[in-house]
Amino acid sequence: MDKSLKRTIMASIIGTVLEWYDYVLYGTASALIFDKVFFPNFSGAFGTLMAFATFAVGFIIRPLGGIIFGTLGDKIGRKRVLMITIVLMGSATTLMGVLPTFDSIGYWAPILLVLLRALQGIGSGSEYAGAVITMAENAPVKRRGLYSSLPYVGVSIGLMLSSSLFGLMEKLPHSSFMAWGWRIPFLLSTLLVIFGLIIRSGMKETPVFESLKKEHKQVKLPLVTAFRTAPKEIVIAWLISLTDTSFSYLYQTFLVAYVVNTLSMPESLTLTTLSILGIVQLFTIPFFGALSDKVGRRWVLIGGTLTSAIFGFPLFWILNTKIPFLIVLSIILASSVFRGAIVAAQASWFTELFNSKIRYTGFAVGREWPTVLAGLMPSFGSAVLIWSNNSTWGISLLIVVFSLLAFVAALVGPENSKLDLGEIENKPTYRERQTNLPS
Repeated sequence: MDKSLKRTIMASIIGTVLEWYDYVLYGTASALIFDKVFFPNFSGAFGTLMAFATFAVGFIIRPLGGIIFGTLGDKIGRKRVLMITIVLMGSATTLMGVLPTFDSIGYWAPILLVLLRALQGIGSGSEYAGAVITMAENAPVKRRGLYSSLPYVGVSIGLMLSSSLFGLMEKLPHSSFMAWGWRIPFLLSTLLVIFGLIIRSGMKETPVFESLKKEHKQVKLPLVTAFRTAPKEIVIAWLISLTDTSFSYLYQTFLVAYVVNTLSMPESLTLTTLSILGIVQLFTIPFFGALSDKVGRRWVLIGGTLTSAIFGFPLFWILNTKIPFLIVLSIILASSVFRGAIVAAQASWFTELFNSKIRYTGFAVGREWPTVLAGLMPSFGSAVLIWSNNSTWGISLLIVVFSLLAFVAALVGPENSKLDLGEIENKPTYRERQTNLPS
C-alpha cells in the first residue's frame, strides 16, 4: 500500500470519527446537560423533551446537506467538499463549547444552540458519502469493498472517544461538571478538526473526478440529472438506507431504553453493551467489506437482510430472559453482525450504483433522505410499547418488514463489484435502458 492510499484512508476515516463524536456527544449532553443550562424555565420532562428536539434538528436538516454538498462534490470535487464539511461540523461543535447559557443571554441561548445543531447536520449530510466515494475511487477493483467499508470504522472510534471523554468529565464534582466540565469534550473537537484538515489537505483528488474534470463532463444540475437518469438506483439506495439507519437507532437507542426502563436492568449493562458493540464493529465491518469483494455486494446484503428478518422476533425473546450475557450477545448479533453486513456492503454498492457525474449527489441523496424517517424509530418503538402494554411484537414485525424491503432492493439492484469504475461509467442508466427498449 503506497503512502497516498494510506493518507486517503486516514482522511476518509477522520471525518466519520468527528461526525459520530459530535453525534454521541450531543446526544449525551441532551440527556444530561442541555435541559438544565439551555431550557431551565421548562419542567424536568418537558425540558428534556426540548433538548432532544434540538437533537432531532440535526437529522431533519441532513437531507439538505446531502443536496448542497452532494451537488458541489460532483461539480468542484470530492476533496474540496470534504475540507468544507469537516470544518463545518467541527466548528459547530466547538462553538457549542463556548455557548453562553440561558441564565446569561436568555432565549438567545437555545436559539443559537439550534442553529449550531443545524450546521452540524448540514455538514454531516454528505460527509459519509464523500468519504466512501473518495475511498472507492482510489481503491483497486479487487479490494474496493474492503476499502469502501473503512470509513464506517470511524463510527466506532468516534462513539468510544466521545463516551470516554464525557464519562471522564462526569467524575468531576457535580457543580464543576455543570459549570464548565461538560464543555471540555466539545472544545476538544477542535483537535480532530485540525488533524483532519492536515490529513485532507495533503490528500489528492480522486483520479475519477480528475478525469471527469479534464474531459469537462460535469453536469450543471447533478440533482436533477440523478433523478432523471437514475430513479431506480435512488429508490434502491433509499430502501437500503431506510433499513440500515432505522436499525441503527432501534438497536443503539431504543433497545438501550428498553433494557433499562422496561426490563429494569442496570444502566451499566447497556453502557457495557455499547462499548463492546463498538469494538466488535471494528472487525465485522471490514470483514463483510472484504467478503463483498469475494462473493459480491448483493449476496452480503441479502445475507444481512435475511438474518435480520429471521432474528426480528427471537431478539426480544432473548432480551426478555433478562440474562445479562444473552442481552449483550443478542444486541451485538443484531447490530454489529447482521446489520454490520448491510452497512459494509452498502458502502461500495452505493458508489457503484451511480456514474461519476452524479455519484456524490446520488449517494448522498440516497443515503441521507431516509434518515428523517429513520430518526423517528426510537419514538415509534416507545409508542408501540405504550399502545401494546409493553408487547414487542409490533417492533419485531417492523424489523422484519424493513429487512424484507432491503432484501427486495438487493435482489433487483445491479452487481458491479467486479467492474472497474470506468466500466460502470459506460453502462446505461435505468432511464437510458427504458428509453432504448424496442417499441
